[in-house]
Amino acid sequence: MVRPATRTATQTMFLSNLDHGWLPFNNVQRLFFYTQSPLNEYSSLIQGIKKSLSSVLVHFYPLAGRLKKGESGRTEVDCNDEGVEFREASINIPFQELEKDGFQRKAFFPKLVHDVDLSVDENYSRPLLLIQVTAFEEGGICIGTTFHHVIADGNSFWHFLTSWAECSRGLPLVKPPQHSRTIFKRDNKSPLSISYKAHEIISHGITGAKIFKFVPDNSQSDNIKTCTTGEVDTPKGDLQKWVDLKKKTEVIYSTFCFTEDKIQYLKQRSGASTSFVAVAAQFWRCVMRAREVPKEEAVYFLLLCDCRGRVKRPLTPDYFGNCLSVGLAQTTANTLVNSDISFAAGVIQQVIDSCTSQEQINYLIDWAGYPDRNFVKLVTEAGWKYGTNAVSSPRFPLYGMDFGWGKPSDVQTATMNEIGTMFLSCAKDGGKSILVSTCLPQHQMEILHLLLSVSVD
Repeated sequence: MVRPATRTATQTMFLSNLDHGWLPFNNVQRLFFYTQSPLNEYSSLIQGIKKSLSSVLVHFYPLAGRLKKGESGRTEVDCNDEGVEFREASINIPFQELEKDGFQRKAFFPKLVHDVDLSVDENYSRPLLLIQVTAFEEGGICIGTTFHHVIADGNSFWHFLTSWAECSRGLPLVKPPQHSRTIFKRDNKSPLSISYKAHEIISHGITGAKIFKFVPDNSQSDNIKTCTTGEVDTPKGDLQKWVDLKKKTEVIYSTFCFTEDKIQYLKQRSGASTSFVAVAAQFWRCVMRAREVPKEEAVYFLLLCDCRGRVKRPLTPDYFGNCLSVGLAQTTANTLVNSDISFAAGVIQQVIDSCTSQEQINYLIDWAGYPDRNFVKLVTEAGWKYGTNAVSSPRFPLYGMDFGWGKPSDVQTATMNEIGTMFLSCAKDGGKSILVSTCLPQHQMEILHLLLSVSVD
């Protein structure tokens, strides 16, 4: 265990409704590959990583705590300095083999991070952050991170990582974290009875698509228990439908590069105002076509939007916690793949506009206030079977993780929880290209490569 360098204030940290929705998801896992310089002796390198981790945990002290049930039964963080689990490993494969093929995904990549079971019970006994440093033969290491989503979202995850790298380089923290989560506290007031329902999109000439919205539902108020315990109960069946950990179907992973020129072309064709909307619209259409979804089947698009600047009292970028709004749209496979790309772009833009509104964010907070509510339940109850969920962001500084011996040679996700996921990241060269990674059965991946290599009408 690596503990904070100095004792932090022993306290209990409140978890907001926006945190509680992520209890079933306890692993945000990333892999950072580094070419190890001969000048960096391995043992001193490890000691430097541990020392800087210990230093940065003084500021990010909730990561060194543990989940527990409070007196009311609601889950909270016991900030007790128990520490972060740090594991060292080695693998008898030369690092040059990874470099030669451009870090193409290998079957052993999931072994470069801790194997964490998605079990709510186990969440209470495991550390909130687990680090594994794996040494390759002939130089080169991988730093694998496993980060519990209930403690923070992607923005906060990268805030911590960049701060850790700053400490490792002997620099002061540029942006200390802000930990107060009481802005989301409902002061023991019973939350509104909220349903998540699909509504026809009737603006911008879009027909044949629905957008899910949180709406007050007074008719259910007598049938829904108020949030007295904060307990999240996710049946294993629901979790397995959304997160197929064992991948019953053999899948392969691929990464697609949308260059700046290609993005501009897609924006012109789709009428999209942002690069994300243009890329997401093309990818959604192509991946559903590659999966050969029956034409009358419902297909979905799910995204998560940072709402730090959109809550009633706007939060600063250094807020450490979860502050994500969820957006979901539905149409049919036939409508999606046989319509112009402008249709998909219009639907995705509608989702963004809706889920980032102040009203929807407030309703989401109330919706998540009931004991049985979490994001797994939300998706499965919406009827999800075929869909694309957009995760991560090309804005995250993947290649800024310099611990003092240079930037990463490559950064990858260790696992993907859903077939057809759209995992977005920035380009290595720092340009405006967007990388999209996904996993599919081999035959479907071959079709996707073909569709994304040509202009798809």
